[in-house]
Amino acid sequence: MPLAYHLSFFDEQNYTLLSLVIGVVLGILPGLGPAGPLASGFLYAYFTWWFGRAPRDPVEGAKRGAVMGAVVGATVSLLSFLLVGWGLAVYAVHPGLWFLSGLALVFGLISGAIVGAILGGMGGFLAPYID
Repeated sequence: MPLAYHLSFFDEQNYTLLSLVIGVVLGILPGLGPAGPLASGFLYAYFTWWFGRAPRDPVEGAKRGAVMGAVVGATVSLLSFLLVGWGLAVYAVHPGLWFLSGLALVFGLISGAIVGAILGGMGGFLAPYID
């Protein structure tokens, strides 16, 4: 029985949003950070193939998974920075840390998107082989 039958709450209207939400939730859980972009890239590539919006090709799945993984990686980096990093910079004594915290935000978003794209591409590459 295919995986899509077990995940029946995914349909053609909400699979993009649900892939993003599942990836973000997994990404912010402690210890499961890399699983977020990997799972979201896999789910997005799998359901684009399942609903006939992409060919069943590992390279096409990797491209679609990389895009979703980059979005999830940047989102998780932004959330973790806002929850942890910005609070440390606000209460700092030195006023120059406001500039450094903005720089850290930019570099965190870029590195989160790059790592998320790599992990999401790996998940998307595996999607056509399931079933």
